Order: sequence, then structure tokens, then C-alpha cells
Amino acid sequence: MARKSRFRFQRTIKVIFRDLDGMRHVNHAVYFSYSEAARSEYWMQVTGITKLEDFDFVLAEATAHYHAPARLGDDLTVGCRVTELRNSSFLMEHEIRNERTGELVAEVHTVQVMYDYATEKSTQISDLRRKQIEKFEGRKLTLAAERR
Repeated sequence: MARKSRFRFQRTIKVIFRDLDGMRHVNHAVYFSYSEAARSEYWMQVTGITKLEDFDFVLAEATAHYHAPARLGDDLTVGCRVTELRNSSFLMEHEIRNERTGELVAEVHTVQVMYDYATEKSTQISDLRRKQIEKFEGRKLTLAAERR
């Protein structure tokens, strides 16, 4: 079912057998994997990163809200976007919908922290990353208070 989305980045995921639990629907934890797949592809598209060792953030927090079950064979659309840029962290929203019906299946919200793997410490979001993300999203995402 075609519908207008507030997400500039979307990817489709087909529910396969290993995603299911004893209730014959997608296990709650699997939605985090679906979100991770979308988040990684989003980051590669927006930043131009192509190698795993070039990723420059870590996941700090993830929460989910479940609305409807997804079942074997369903095609799910996972929308993903950055909603706020802070000093060293950024917030993302993920929306998972049944592609055929348009029904909202789950929402996942995450906090990512920019990270320097060489020093094993968090780091500020670079001006380059801010520009890349805001250009892709088509709007300012940095709060004035964060840019002191």
C-alpha cells in the first residue's frame, strides 16, 4: 500500500521464519534488529561510509512501542530518520509498517553517541556530520543550546 511518509529513508524487510517466536509472530527483540539494519544503511547513505570500521557512533539507548503483530512472509517497511542533533549524541526515530496494509507495527527510538574507537571515548558531532544529516533531512536538527 503506497502512502506518503515523513521518512526520507526507508527499506523493506521480509519477515522470515527465524524472526518468529512461539506465538508465531515476530519476536519483540527482532524489531531492534530491523531498526539496526535501517540505521546502518541510513548512515552509509547519508555519510558515504562504506566500511564497518569507519562507523563513528555507538548505540546508547533503544526503546520500542509495539502496535500490531507482524507474521511470516510479511513485507515490512522500516523508516528511519534523525530527529535531533546534540553535542555528542543524536536521536533517531524508526517506524515499522506492514507494507501491504500500511498498518503501524512498531516504533523504535534510539540515542546514538559519536565515538572514537581509537581512544575509546565519545566525541562531539563534527560539523561535517551535522551538515550531511541536516542536508539529507532537509531541516535544522541542532538545538541552539547545544551549539555553545
